[in-house]
Amino acid sequence: MSDLTLVQGNTGPPLKSTLRKKLDDGTSVIWNLTLDGVDFIKFQMRPVDGKRYNANSNATILDGTIGKVSYVFGVNELDTPGEYIAQWEIHFLDGKVQTTDPANTITIRRS
Repeated sequence: MSDLTLVQGNTGPPLKSTLRKKLDDGTSVIWNLTLDGVDFIKFQMRPVDGKRYNANSNATILDGTIGKVSYVFGVNELDTPGEYIAQWEIHFLDGKVQTTDPANTITIRRS
């Protein structure tokens, strides 16, 4: 069962998420992107059995202090029904990159 179901061919509404990170003790907290020096974030989505991303573009940081981000799907990104893996790729001001874990699953159903 997927975390989210979208409809083939749609481009809206925007996908919104609150990013969380794990602390050294294993607890999960809302990610303060501003405090941690995040430069930008990308949304990535690929078929479960594929390596090529259908979506791999910059997301919008809505409120960095509470980890709020969003992504607007492009015209062809939801064209093919199936099961997909989705993740957020966080780029820091110091050049480091971190990908959210675990990745989420998205189902694109036929319209």
